[in-house]
Amino acid sequence: MRTYKLKHIDAFTDRAYTGNPAAVIMHAEGLSDEEMQKIAREINLSETAFVLPAKDDSYDLELRWMTPRTEVDLCGHATIAAFHALAEVKLYDLGQDGERELRVKTRRGILPVRVHQSEGKVRVTMGLPLPKFVPYKGHKFELCQAFAIPTELLDSSLPIWLSDNGYIYIPFVNREPLLKMKPSITDLKTLSQKYHITGFCAFTTDTKYETSAAHSRFFAPSLGIDEDPVTGSAQGPLAVYLYQNGRVTGEGRVPVTLEQGYEIDRGGRVWAELEVKNGEVCNLWISGYAVTVMNAEIYI
Repeated sequence: MRTYKLKHIDAFTDRAYTGNPAAVIMHAEGLSDEEMQKIAREINLSETAFVLPAKDDSYDLELRWMTPRTEVDLCGHATIAAFHALAEVKLYDLGQDGERELRVKTRRGILPVRVHQSEGKVRVTMGLPLPKFVPYKGHKFELCQAFAIPTELLDSSLPIWLSDNGYIYIPFVNREPLLKMKPSITDLKTLSQKYHITGFCAFTTDTKYETSAAHSRFFAPSLGIDEDPVTGSAQGPLAVYLYQNGRVTGEGRVPVTLEQGYEIDRGGRVWAELEVKNGEVCNLWISGYAVTVMNAEIYI
C-alpha cells in the first residue's frame, strides 16, 4: 500500500469554505491513469490536480486534472489551488516573497504560471489559450427548456456563442432569473451530447458587485459536475467574449473582474486580464487567491 499526501484547497477566494474546492496531490509520480481517476472519484470534488515532475527542460512541471468522471484538458481553480499548495510546502523554489514564473505542461500545451508571494499571501496568475468562438447552431428554446425559463429572459442584445473548448455562453437579461433558475440536469446532458457541449456558462452583466463585469453560473453534467462554484477556465474566455461584444473596452492591459458561485453559497471572484493591441485580444490571464482547509493522506 502506498501513501500520498493531499491538500483540500478553496480557490478563487481568501475565505475558507467559499470559492471552488479542489484537491491537490503534490507528488503524483508513480500513479497510473487508472489510479488517478480512482482517487478523483473517491475525493469527489469537481477537480483533483496531480502534480508531476518535468521529464525534460522544455517545462518545469506537469499538471493533470481529473473530475470524478474523466480527465479534462484545462482547469483554472485547480491550478490556482495546486500552486498555492506548492508555495505552502516550498516546492519548485516557491515559498518566499517575490514572483516566480513557471512553465506548466498540460493537455492544452505548455502554459505560463506566475506565483506572487508577499507577507504570507500567495496570488497565482495563469495564462490561458485564447478562445475561439462560433455562433450556437441549436435552438434557443432547447436551452430555455433545459434552464426552465421563458425565452424573453435571455439577453437578445448579446449572442449565444460556443467556444473551442466546448463551453457555451448564454446571456441572461439580469441576475434575478439566473439566481432563481433550476435547470434540468438530464436536459443539459442531452444538449451536451447533441451539440458537443462540455459546459454551460449562463451569465449576466447585472452583477452583485459594482466592480464586476459579469455574474455567472456554470454547469458541466457531462463531466460529472452538476454545478461548479467558480470556473476559471470559463471565466477567462468570458472576459474575451465581453470584450469582443463591446461590454468591456480598453487598450493595453485591460482588467476584468468576474463573479460566480453565490447562488450555492460558494461565492468567489476571478481577476482576468486581457492584453489588447489595436482592438484585438492578444493574451489572456486569470488570477486568484486560495485557502487551505485540510491536509490529509490517501492510500492506494
